[in-house]
Amino acid sequence: MVKSNYLVAPLAWAVVYFLFGFTSHELNGAFIASGYIWLPAGITVGALLLTPTARWFPLLVLLVAAQVLLGWVEQRDLLRMMLFSLDEIGVAAIAVWLVRRAPFPMEGLFFVRGLLMIGVGASVVSGLFGAAWFQLTQGQPFWQTLRIWAMSDLVGILIMTPVLAGWSQFRATRSGGIARTEFLLGLGSFIAMVVSAYLAFDSDIDRLVFDVSFSTSYVPLFFIALVTILWGGRGGALSVVVLSLMAFVYNSLGRGPFVELVQLHSSNALLELQVYLAVASLLSLLISALKTTREQLHEDVARWKTEVELSLSASRQLAYTLDPQQLTFTWSGDVEALLGRPAAQLRTLDQVLALVSPLDQARLRRRLLDGGDTADGADGDERADMPFRLDGSGAVVLDASRSLLDAEDQLALVAGVWRFTDAGDAPTPAGRSA
Repeated sequence: MVKSNYLVAPLAWAVVYFLFGFTSHELNGAFIASGYIWLPAGITVGALLLTPTARWFPLLVLLVAAQVLLGWVEQRDLLRMMLFSLDEIGVAAIAVWLVRRAPFPMEGLFFVRGLLMIGVGASVVSGLFGAAWFQLTQGQPFWQTLRIWAMSDLVGILIMTPVLAGWSQFRATRSGGIARTEFLLGLGSFIAMVVSAYLAFDSDIDRLVFDVSFSTSYVPLFFIALVTILWGGRGGALSVVVLSLMAFVYNSLGRGPFVELVQLHSSNALLELQVYLAVASLLSLLISALKTTREQLHEDVARWKTEVELSLSASRQLAYTLDPQQLTFTWSGDVEALLGRPAAQLRTLDQVLALVSPLDQARLRRRLLDGGDTADGADGDERADMPFRLDGSGAVVLDASRSLLDAEDQLALVAGVWRFTDAGDAPTPAGRSA
């Protein structure tokens, strides 16, 4: 039972590899050495990233078997298919293994960097072997075959791997619940992306309106960016896949702006659409990574703030910063419980000093604004804690604060902590008798 479960995931990956390989061959049509898209390259990288290294052996064996089976179904040379699969899958496994050993997490911008390292490295190295093979056996031009081979693998990786990573709960993306408004706006952007892709690849609106045959091909990229912002990395990756499939289908049918570009520039026959879709995928990846990084930063800040607030409340302390120019306070801690007023009513220096005993107000004002009670009378780096009393309750508070000077030795910021103590334990304020 355990052994059968051990093979379920690799077998599923092999089935997906076979299906997308068949789809790629159908989209590519007749070709001699390489096609302009090879989606199984992204399946291979995604499967290797999502599978523990200890379980790679059955996965690699079944992926190679899927490639050989694909060649047999399409009546291709099985020896060439075997060599092709060992080249593609073996090089991808080495690239993923090397990147997984790197000392950085595969999430956020690190995921984009790691994916580019894997994609560029695996596609170029496997393309070198493939181009050399076709040059030796069939006399195909080396550089043209290398260029097409490498780009087809790279585009396949950039399209498929983010989808597999995002929709498999991989750490490359982090997404919480989407608000209703964001969901509806994202849905509208997704529909607009599909409509604009249709107009770009299956209509003459460019020529009729703009007299340019490829201008609307840029519009879907804008809506992909919107979908990624609103729906996150998963939605963006899904949008890229939909755009890619539409572009491949229309291109294989001889429609769209890139078909005309191919006719005009036969030397770049397969690069135009590859570069277009690679840019679309990278755009979505980068926006998703930046969005993920920002969300993670906000989560870290919120968690840190909660921890600080709890620590301050438990120790009966308040932390504050004072802007000497605006004379405004910013508080952290349970202000209302310790001072009897909400923080919103203690924003200005005058409001805060109104809580202090009249006998200590001048001393506290001088300490905060003029650097009083310091060792040298100027800088607040060595100042001792200053006790003072609150008006009315008579509670004793110790102020531990430091001042920050700017380049012109002017007071730029004051930060400190108020520690509430029992009256009997507090030291006697300076200038008062015990």
